[in-house]
Amino acid sequence: MALRPCVIIARENQASVNIKSALFSLLQPEEKGEGLWSAQDFDIAEYSGSIIEIVPERDAEYYIFASTHKSKSNSKSLTVHTPGNWNAADMGGLPRTLNIALPIQLKAAAQKMAQLAPSLPGWQVSVEVDHHGPTLSRPVMFAEIGSTEAEWSVPEAGKIVAEAIVAAIRCRESYPVKIGFGGTHYAPKFTPKITGGQEAFGHLVSGYSLERAAPDEEMVMQAFSKNSPKAAGAMVDWKGVKGEARTALISVLDSCGIPWEKA
Repeated sequence: MALRPCVIIARENQASVNIKSALFSLLQPEEKGEGLWSAQDFDIAEYSGSIIEIVPERDAEYYIFASTHKSKSNSKSLTVHTPGNWNAADMGGLPRTLNIALPIQLKAAAQKMAQLAPSLPGWQVSVEVDHHGPTLSRPVMFAEIGSTEAEWSVPEAGKIVAEAIVAAIRCRESYPVKIGFGGTHYAPKFTPKITGGQEAFGHLVSGYSLERAAPDEEMVMQAFSKNSPKAAGAMVDWKGVKGEARTALISVLDSCGIPWEKA
């Protein structure tokens, strides 16, 4: 039997529970066992524990984690991103280990969020750079509500993220896939290309991650190879990576034979 996508819910995560409720209202999934439901296109599995540490027992084609997003600015936001650690593993997962990204599904989710976000005035849609755990053997992405307890339980936000998840799973579009290097946490050069352009992006690596540890061939090749579908090239936020780190990055991209362009 072919594997199906699986949406991961964390019982103790407010936004996760909110998104689950919206998914149930939207799709009326059939209960298949304790903590497991089946919709037409995918399964929904619920676990206890910190969502950045959940390693699902249920095998799947890929996973979409429904989660909270936290930020120092406490901004009202809808976010998507690929989990993974370019350097140390300060928030779950393995150090220096990226997951397999879902560029097409991530783009579809971000586009749906951007389409529906006007119903929530003052909320922004962002694609974040790779960060935190868990580390999984299957492709994975996060779809989130941010950034404080006041937003995590907003029903309309839960509905938008639920619809974004469904759009991601049902997407059959094809786009050229690239890897984005540089910029700040909310990927200002790459987010507009994902929500409005004709390119999909797998891994997004921040400028500060590249500056903390000089990019090396192992990590660059992880970013390039761990995408489903495969990436065709890289894009560099030229002003979003400082001099020495940028020079090292370009050197590695060239030595690995990875085509690149300026964002």
